[in-house]
Amino acid sequence: MIDLKTVFSISQLARHLNDHLRHEFGSIRIHGEVASFTRASSGHWYLALKDESAQMKAVMFRQRNVLAGFFPAVGDKLEVLAQLAMYEQRGELQLIIDVMKKAGQGNLHEQYLQLKTKLTQEGLFESARKRPLPSVVFNLGVITSLQAAALADVKQALARRAPHVEYSVYHTAVQGEQAAAQIIEALRKADSAGHEALILCRGGGSLEDLWSFNMEAVVRAVAACKTPIVVGVGHETDVTLAEFAADLRAATPTAAAELISRPTRELLTEIQGLHVGLRKALRHRAQTLVQRVDRAELGLLTPTAYLHALESRLNNASSRLPRLVEHSFRREANSVQSLWESISLEMNAVQVSASRGAQSLESRLMGAQRRGIAVLDSRLDRLDSVVEAVSPQRTLERGYAFLQPQHGDAVIRSVMDVEPGAALRATLSDGEILVNVREKTELRGPLTEDVKNSR
Repeated sequence: MIDLKTVFSISQLARHLNDHLRHEFGSIRIHGEVASFTRASSGHWYLALKDESAQMKAVMFRQRNVLAGFFPAVGDKLEVLAQLAMYEQRGELQLIIDVMKKAGQGNLHEQYLQLKTKLTQEGLFESARKRPLPSVVFNLGVITSLQAAALADVKQALARRAPHVEYSVYHTAVQGEQAAAQIIEALRKADSAGHEALILCRGGGSLEDLWSFNMEAVVRAVAACKTPIVVGVGHETDVTLAEFAADLRAATPTAAAELISRPTRELLTEIQGLHVGLRKALRHRAQTLVQRVDRAELGLLTPTAYLHALESRLNNASSRLPRLVEHSFRREANSVQSLWESISLEMNAVQVSASRGAQSLESRLMGAQRRGIAVLDSRLDRLDSVVEAVSPQRTLERGYAFLQPQHGDAVIRSVMDVEPGAALRATLSDGEILVNVREKTELRGPLTEDVKNSR
């Protein structure tokens, strides 16, 4: 018995209770189901064991758990050899486990495996039925509890990574008896709201806490969503059936937000790249068009070039004309000679055949002479027309003029041959005029078409 006059400090009482528990119970064997399990960075295991009506925290230090040969999971049934102790810093009763072995699995875990097997056989988890997420999401639906820490994680991830994403939150309970029905209703509303993608999420917990996401109706509702959906429930070690049915599973709510949103900076970089590519394409197109215009312009004759071409043709015609006339007269002379020879033959025939009648022969002779003269007249007329057509005088009568210095015989062929202020003599079809050059301009553009039309 403890003397009532003795006054204990909290730490003294905790140590006293710890010593008493160790002395009273020593090492004991305990059977229970794993309610939660955590592996610390130090290597120690922290877990909770439960049965139908009670739960107790436990720890298994690293030097002991390395001998276990397995990692316990939520729902596992264990048999442990442990000591009952007081965690003095918090005043909590806990088990310090020395030996651990499996003793079967809990009822919830068995239900989980049975339903997983059933839905897998139906093909509900097949990758072929899963849809890819949109490459860029601007409008997002988030299904979770307004009070859940998971919602804060999602908001923080979006604000940091992709502030361009707009999102709507569909509130639902995420554990408890009413959670399944509310999750299904929230999924239905979000799926029909026209979002580009959905996130269903909640934080970590025990198998019982997450059981709503393992219920068949919820799993089928996730699979039935027409909108691409990402499910992120709990921590990396928590895997629910709803995640298997989703188009993409995320290890955590934060990971779900990151998977479904491309960083704003990445999008801006991509847009900048597209902008640079578009500018290059436009610049290349413009250069191509300019080259086409330059090539087309090379094929156009300026009025000056056209006039030079006409002048060259006229000079060629003038130089060929004497030869043509001489050739034509020589040919006609040959024709006349042939004609006179024919007439001589006719006359000889007349003389030889005088007995056939002088009057008839004379008539035939005169007819042949008239025909020969008519042929000569026709040919001379054609030659006269040719000479007339290529005559420089006719070119001047069509509105053209040629320029010469006021004192000189040279022909001015280009604006480069004169300077402003120069006096020129312009020869027209009916005379000459004196002109002074006020300015000079090289002709381009529409006048080219006028020159073509005047041809």
